Amino acid sequence: MKKLLAIALSAVMLVSLAGCGGAAAPAAAPAASGGAAPAAEAPKDVIKITYACTTADTNPQAIAAKWMAERLKELSDGRIEMTVFNNNKLGAFSDCFAQMQQPNGTVQMGDVSPASVTQFSEVFTPFSLPFLFSSKEQSYNYFDNAETIKKAEEQFLADTNVRVLGYYYNDARALTNSKRAVHTPADMAGLKLRVMTSDVYIKTFEALGSVPVGMQFSELFSALQQGAVDGQDNGLLNVIDSKFYEVQKYYTDLGHVQDTSVIFVSEAFYQSLPEDIQQIIVQAAKESVDYNRQLCDEKLGDYLKQLEETVEVTILTDEERAAFRDACQSVYDWYRETYPQYDIDAIIKDIENY
Repeated sequence: MKKLLAIALSAVMLVSLAGCGGAAAPAAAPAASGGAAPAAEAPKDVIKITYACTTADTNPQAIAAKWMAERLKELSDGRIEMTVFNNNKLGAFSDCFAQMQQPNGTVQMGDVSPASVTQFSEVFTPFSLPFLFSSKEQSYNYFDNAETIKKAEEQFLADTNVRVLGYYYNDARALTNSKRAVHTPADMAGLKLRVMTSDVYIKTFEALGSVPVGMQFSELFSALQQGAVDGQDNGLLNVIDSKFYEVQKYYTDLGHVQDTSVIFVSEAFYQSLPEDIQQIIVQAAKESVDYNRQLCDEKLGDYLKQLEETVEVTILTDEERAAFRDACQSVYDWYRETYPQYDIDAIIKDIENY
């Protein structure tokens, strides 16, 4: 009996040891393969970005911004999800920009012409002066490479807490109106024209004899439709993509500004990101700039043909354009007096090297 009892106790102990040790490994296997992943493979949080811009779906700026969103997702292996709200879906860009300035703002990125944000910083005002650049290629080269631009970006960041990532092409700005064809500065007399909320733009169109009205882009189509203003200045791309030709009769390729649309990112948001994510955002923005400019080149010729079917198009001769340039010289005199902190003569000489 004692031997039988000893054998029974030994068997119980073996079963207990098997339950505490040997069976543990198979039990853990499903957790490793089908349950929680090992710490080294833990999924990373998705970084969500809200991006605001003013242009319509078919505009190269909106297309490039959405392309950038896909590129961000690709480069980050899905860690970045950017949603582009174009066509003023988030309202006036000035309000969106104010959100970028906040530590926890609802908008993290966006793009717009720098003249639309002069109430936040004036450092880009020299580059809105009329007839400053001779071609879009010259403006590309200057904005991408000039030390003057890099210093302006640093000052803009200090002024606004918003970082510049690159420059989309916003086309050579042109003139449309509902009253008459414009061939000379005299033809602009009395025209009530919407301009961006920028002193430089207002002074430019005053010098040309018109009546400029500062207005957000989001309000423009309805203002043209209702006759609150007679016309506006925007590039051919925006004229077509925003369907201004539906409420305008005349187009003049004035070309007074080779305009850019600056890509912005909230500095507070940017600094909250890991360094690798920062680098991805910088890279995707740069690549999207190249894509935007390529799209502009592809669209401009076809867009002019399309516009000629709906409105009267005036292509200025060199002599006619020179008359507009001469009429704007007073704007430079005003700028030198009003903004002595920016050496516009040095900037003009600098641009000639690009």
